[in-house]
Amino acid sequence: GVFSMFADNLISFCIDRMPNETQVRLERAISLNIKNLNIVNDADTGKLSAIVQKVVAMDSKLQRKSNFPIYVVNNDKINAFIAPDGAIFVTSKLTDTIKNEEILAFVIAHELGHYANRDHLKSIGKEIAKFIATTALSGSNSTLETTLNGISGIHELKHSRKQEKKADKYASNAIYKLYGSTKGGINFFNLLKNKENLPLFMEYLSTHPSTESRIREIKKFKRD
Repeated sequence: GVFSMFADNLISFCIDRMPNETQVRLERAISLNIKNLNIVNDADTGKLSAIVQKVVAMDSKLQRKSNFPIYVVNNDKINAFIAPDGAIFVTSKLTDTIKNEEILAFVIAHELGHYANRDHLKSIGKEIAKFIATTALSGSNSTLETTLNGISGIHELKHSRKQEKKADKYASNAIYKLYGSTKGGINFFNLLKNKENLPLFMEYLSTHPSTESRIREIKKFKRD
């Protein structure tokens, strides 16, 4: 309802203005345990890491917060995800399917865009709000772990379509600066569009704006 929308907007407003030190503390508290993931040794990891560092170097919002390590997870779906502490995960299906550097850069920059916009914190904003309120009232930080225990399925959190659109724009801006065009994003979504009839792509597409609309937005992109 209206109240819920107001609360979400207020939470987003506060998180956007959260000091970097508080952001880093929260992210470390809700980081993923990679021991629970099927990480694989992938020949492309070095190339992926190099792309990450190129994007990070262009944006002060990303600097002095995380090392943004990147891992390849054994999975048969094309997907990518950035954890609350800045660790980036891409699937083995993605690295097996996509070898073009500009397309990979778009995918990575999109995930870094979520981090730069603090979307991961906004997705769990109500729990973060409880922590901030409790800390302010008690003057203690001891409730952080207890508060965050109420968050379940961190790795399953979904971003809103508005957040996805902003992350697409962020990625388009990043790859334009790196390569002088936005073809990486267009080619990525064309690849997804051509595979939409296959079940392994449906989970990704069902939680994101339509592929056609994302291609249209990238084609209309104007550099910031």
